[in-house]
Amino acid sequence: MIGLFARSLMTSLSRFLFYMDIPIQVCIDLESHLQLLVCTLDSNDKGLILSGSWDSTAKLWNYDTSIGTLKRTGATIWAVLFLPTSQLHPDEYLVATGSSDSVVAIWRIPFDSLNPGSASFESSKPARILAGHTDCVRSLALLDSSRLISASNDGSLRCWSIASGTCLAEFYGHTNFVYSVAVDPGAQFIASSGEDRTVRVWTIPADGVGYVQQMECEQTLFLPCQTVWCVAITADGDIAVGCSDAKIRLFSRKAERQATGTALETYEAELASSKMAAGTLGEVDKHALPGVEALCVPGRNEGQVMVIREDAGVVCYQWSARESRWVKVGDVVGSIDDSATGSNRTLFEGREYDYVFTVDFDENAPPVKLPYNKTDDPWHVAQAFLFKHNLPQDYLDTVANYIIKNAGLDKSSLPSSVTGGFSDPFTGSGRYVPGGSSGHQSNASGANAADYFPAKECITLETTNVQVLLRKLVEFNSSASKPLPDRALQIIEKMSPEMPDHDALYLTQSILDAIAQWPAETAFPLFDLLRCLVRWSSASEAIFQPDAWACVSRVSGLQGLLESSTASEPPPTPAQVNCLLFTFRLMTNAIAIDGSRPDIIANVPASLPLIIRLASKFASLITGRRIDAFFDKKGHQVAVATLIFNLSTFAHLHQRNDNLVSILPALRGLPGLCTRMAISLLSYYGTEPGVVVRCPPEVPLRLLRALGTAIVTSIPETAEDGGDAVTKLKRTRLIGSAAAASAEEDPLAGWNRFRDVLGFWAKTAAVQPATRGCANALMECLSDSQL
Repeated sequence: MIGLFARSLMTSLSRFLFYMDIPIQVCIDLESHLQLLVCTLDSNDKGLILSGSWDSTAKLWNYDTSIGTLKRTGATIWAVLFLPTSQLHPDEYLVATGSSDSVVAIWRIPFDSLNPGSASFESSKPARILAGHTDCVRSLALLDSSRLISASNDGSLRCWSIASGTCLAEFYGHTNFVYSVAVDPGAQFIASSGEDRTVRVWTIPADGVGYVQQMECEQTLFLPCQTVWCVAITADGDIAVGCSDAKIRLFSRKAERQATGTALETYEAELASSKMAAGTLGEVDKHALPGVEALCVPGRNEGQVMVIREDAGVVCYQWSARESRWVKVGDVVGSIDDSATGSNRTLFEGREYDYVFTVDFDENAPPVKLPYNKTDDPWHVAQAFLFKHNLPQDYLDTVANYIIKNAGLDKSSLPSSVTGGFSDPFTGSGRYVPGGSSGHQSNASGANAADYFPAKECITLETTNVQVLLRKLVEFNSSASKPLPDRALQIIEKMSPEMPDHDALYLTQSILDAIAQWPAETAFPLFDLLRCLVRWSSASEAIFQPDAWACVSRVSGLQGLLESSTASEPPPTPAQVNCLLFTFRLMTNAIAIDGSRPDIIANVPASLPLIIRLASKFASLITGRRIDAFFDKKGHQVAVATLIFNLSTFAHLHQRNDNLVSILPALRGLPGLCTRMAISLLSYYGTEPGVVVRCPPEVPLRLLRALGTAIVTSIPETAEDGGDAVTKLKRTRLIGSAAAASAEEDPLAGWNRFRDVLGFWAKTAAVQPATRGCANALMECLSDSQL
């Protein structure tokens, strides 16, 4: 039921839509749908009504007249929603539909198409399709002016960007169909309900984080009925639910609004006498169920669920923080054995799995779910997981072995070529012991150095979501003291690799003109654009002009970071740390792209001498260990490692180019700087086994390749007698000197210290094969004899 001018809208299983004065009678009935009407309605502040039906249409009404039809051929329209008018299209209505074909569709309806006297508007082509659900979309709710929430029969909720259609967050917790979702008018929480007889309360996803958030259920409310059909949230933040037992129940967080003691006792008795299927509780281990003594331990938070053995049965309790006691919410019936093994009991993305593991591979992002059935090949599941989450291929062995271990698979039943003699890399025989040999012999130990270094090609970091970026820019631009012009926003909206050079230059100049007056808190989308715009030579030249770069460096915090002489200097602010990520990527891309331009000698790009001059300050920053302010973030680690890799690669490719060296004399010392930086960062990580998990796998590989490239550039092969041994000794001395704690320390001490670091990456079983191979190849290029 949706309130409209003190009246109400009602749907029915006829083809009619009723519009009623609440205390009196039906005012009008609206007939236009061809089949039974689904219970889905919305209205806007213009008095328009939107309805959805089993006849595959959504209809727009002006009082009692149908003025528009949206068609989803072959799909039932289960949900409809009016959306805020877009700033980019202020002359159009924006609406969303959710349908049985598992998608959310965004539609544009021009105002002028609804003028009196004009033909009724019809469309079968949505402006955008939001795909991600795997079953019917049953409900939609507006989260804020830029985001909406969808609920689906696949057991999940999803948060979407209206502007870009990108999925911003996923909500998993329901164990059956989700029928309804609502957003608190005070923007404090989200509530959902469904076939698992629960209402689930969720926190609001953070905005603008740049990754798909995995939201955890904050509280679960069990109901004494089979199905909770719908949920709504009042202006006071109370939750109203419509249940299959023909009752509406109201829940409140405010004690003064809650029911009396007698009413609560009646409700609790009703709840305690209800039955719940074992499958609604997810994975339950029957062998680990506690007895009634567990009820003596207070719950950790409001709504915590606990399943115990009581007498001869299994009972579910929920913690009430207000009353500081466990409340019985029902007897568990069904096959607890199935739940104990996870067999066909855990619903995830519309399918049931034996196991749904929680995996945390990025400390800056929430954990993600890894589903697995015992009949599946662990390596096939791991590969699909890598593809889904865009993870490096080097993660394959780690993910597969994680599945094998946590699913309790019998390793003897797996092919030996697949298991590779799995051992725990942290506590088992596969762990690394400095000075010893690994319990796991990698086939990477005989790797050929030429497979890894010297590197011949730089790496770019250009991937971005233009539509998400544009949405943030439009939001920040509206309140900026120096906003970007409309033409710049239009260029961004159409931005692609084929963009004309003059458009790239105009956009770059617009950003550079504005960035000085944007605070770091809102400037990060501008830096994100700049690191992509270096692809165009004219744009790159504009960015790296002295005045422009000074502004970029100051706003991002890079200038203060590089000029700080001690670790006691004030660290960058959190907002500057965010901007630094894109500035590091900007420098990385500039070396890769400008360094490979065909006319590099005739027209040296402005970026190259500037960044190469900064390399010495960057090396001092890293070797002085003044990177703690940002180096705990994995995105920054990847960007810095890639920058060092590109500098080392560029130096190798052009070290013998006398013409370029005469123009860029600092190029001669660049391999030595890269050697110091790579050694310092690899040493910074240390040799604790946990670093394998904390460190993104591409980081040690790129640092090792950068180090190998730098030392073979500094000390190439020689054809002299005994040349191989002499070359190895010189390279080892170079590394020893770079690893020494001070100019006074013996290079042998530095080498001995770094040899343990190198051995860790070469021999630890948990390290990815490519990284082990590169570390082993690097050791083959060095001398085992005394310096």
